[in-house]
Amino acid sequence: MQVHESSLKGADRPRAPKGCAKCAGCQKLHRNGTYSRFRKVQGQRQCSIPRFRCPGCGRTWSVIPADMFPRRSMEVSRFESLMDALFGLAGGGARPPPATEIEAGCIRRACKRVSERIALLCGLLGQQMPLRARADVGCFWRALRELGSTEDILVRLACDFKTSLLACYRSLAMAAGTSPRAGA
Repeated sequence: MQVHESSLKGADRPRAPKGCAKCAGCQKLHRNGTYSRFRKVQGQRQCSIPRFRCPGCGRTWSVIPADMFPRRSMEVSRFESLMDALFGLAGGGARPPPATEIEAGCIRRACKRVSERIALLCGLLGQQMPLRARADVGCFWRALRELGSTEDILVRLACDFKTSLLACYRSLAMAAGTSPRAGA
């Protein structure tokens, strides 16, 4: 599972899930090492992602640092500014620097992924999303941004629905309704 750092609200580690059969969410998770990820699209910088393990059920969590997508190297703030510019939400006179060729490819793929998930995301966010959001990616993005920053939306989707903006990162076993594997 993946947890956004900002959802920890200052804690140094996440707590066990309320659904844990052994502790019902009363224990802190144990540190379980780290792994490295690229932080920028062109791989200019790597960062260390801490991992935690539930002592009761054995599941692991990764804590995604602020301004990072799960399993994507583009920074959330850069993604937000490029999407806002693409769909006419860039405010004032401050325009983001033009997208590099690699970033343009990332944005194209992200728009395709978002367009495939509009119905699901509108269903999850319910009445918070206006009806016009279902028209196309541009309308959806403008409606989504009325709910807040992309970082806030990512945290809401992760905490409330265990999904993300660009993909569902739950394990296949959980999505199929079977029991989760230990350490998944």
